[in-house]
Amino acid sequence: MVWDEPNTDWTQFDAVVIRSPWGYQRNPQKFLQTLREIEAVGTPLLNPLRICQWNIDKNYLRKLGEQGHPIVPTLWFNRLAADELPHIFEQLGSAQIVVKPTVGAGAEDTYSLNRDDPLGWQAALDAFALSPLMVQPFVQSVVTHGEFSLIYFGGRFSHAIVKKPKPKDFRVQEEHGGALNAIEADTELLRAAEGILSTVGQKLLYARVDLVLLEDGAPALMELELIEPSLYFSYAPLAATRFAETLVEMLADF
Repeated sequence: MVWDEPNTDWTQFDAVVIRSPWGYQRNPQKFLQTLREIEAVGTPLLNPLRICQWNIDKNYLRKLGEQGHPIVPTLWFNRLAADELPHIFEQLGSAQIVVKPTVGAGAEDTYSLNRDDPLGWQAALDAFALSPLMVQPFVQSVVTHGEFSLIYFGGRFSHAIVKKPKPKDFRVQEEHGGALNAIEADTELLRAAEGILSTVGQKLLYARVDLVLLEDGAPALMELELIEPSLYFSYAPLAATRFAETLVEMLADF
């Protein structure tokens, strides 16, 4: 089903599982209203509305950081101004920063800015002239070690992959040329991911924890994906089976 199809009778379904709601980030309030309508008629929604409301805006990272979980250092702004950028580079202690919308998906409207190239700032300044944003230092280990994605079904670890950007890019997503490989997640990655997931407070059909290594080698949270993450079934032969078994298990509780 298309999430924004008008006049959908959500009662005709045994459950609604959110998987690929294209474009939801461009109209998040309409998307959340659709989820409210699904829950209002009693159709099981996975993941549930409460989780999606919390996770749709990346300000959740700020809250996790305040709770003591390791996150990539992040600054938050209601808009981006040219005269603030030199101070942002200085405050983050980085010659390269990444600017993102607080509600976004697939690296859309995400920009890498270099301190020594102010002419290259304009696209980001235009995009965020009136829009809230977050700014992070570019984590160099994304190039050398990659970004680690740990996937969980029903709170149980399923599989992990590592994503690296193509040369001269900073984005790790497949659609931007990123290279993906299955890995065995080590104890430190698992400990970090499970500590973060423990804050959610309920069993979820699916979750993806994206981690990177900071300068000291410790893992930190880049994003916690609980709405429509790619789950990379093709990188783990039994992943789709585990997902289906977890879905059946959770529907039995409704």
